[in-house]
Amino acid sequence: MTLQSQSATCMEEVCELLADRLLCQAQRLPSGPDSSRRSIIAIAGVPGSGKSSIAAEVCRLLNAALGRPLAVVVPMDGFHYYRRELDAMPDPAAAHARRGAPWTFNAAAFVACLRAIRDQDEVLVPSFDHGAGDPVKGDIAVGPSHQLILVEGNYLLLDEEPWAEVRELANEAWFVDVPLDQAMARVALRQVAIGVPAHVAAQRVATNDRPNADLVALTRGNADLVVPASLPLRGRRKRDKIGT
Repeated sequence: MTLQSQSATCMEEVCELLADRLLCQAQRLPSGPDSSRRSIIAIAGVPGSGKSSIAAEVCRLLNAALGRPLAVVVPMDGFHYYRRELDAMPDPAAAHARRGAPWTFNAAAFVACLRAIRDQDEVLVPSFDHGAGDPVKGDIAVGPSHQLILVEGNYLLLDEEPWAEVRELANEAWFVDVPLDQAMARVALRQVAIGVPAHVAAQRVATNDRPNADLVALTRGNADLVVPASLPLRGRRKRDKIGT
């Protein structure tokens, strides 16, 4: 199913529609101290699709709407193998060059973390420090107040194990849909913005990001909801409040 976003003129309004959708779901969740009241939303998409930005904005809107920490974002990027672990692989040069491919993530640890979030009230989750180029252990706290867990990453809808278990643990899965050429242009610009020469960025996209994106694009059909994400970031109209 594709998000009915005909009335949206920008991504801000798409995020408002998504937040409304999750608020309705939250109202149907059981109340009480046990973790059965949690809903896990898997937000997948190719590199450069905007899934991280969408997850962050929907989380912000949800928490602002209720004035309490209802939602939290759990990034798949926190489960990158550390650079020292890439160094220990049979072909370290290839491991570093293909960092971002499925096999450069600790998928088993990622699935175990999601399972813990389903089973426990409090879980510490790693984030990823792009400056240092490594995960930061225990940087994100999932606490008892968090009912909506927004999990975002490239490979959440892959059919291969152990990635396939993510879909089984999620209550709902979204695919953030952007034309591949547009997404790859965003990735290249993002690299140039942090000082990577344009020709090096183009080479990285062609040899790593594009093959990864081609794989992720094949998982679109595994989503419950396809989120169109090619609109401008901001528009002129903005609703007064989520839920209206």
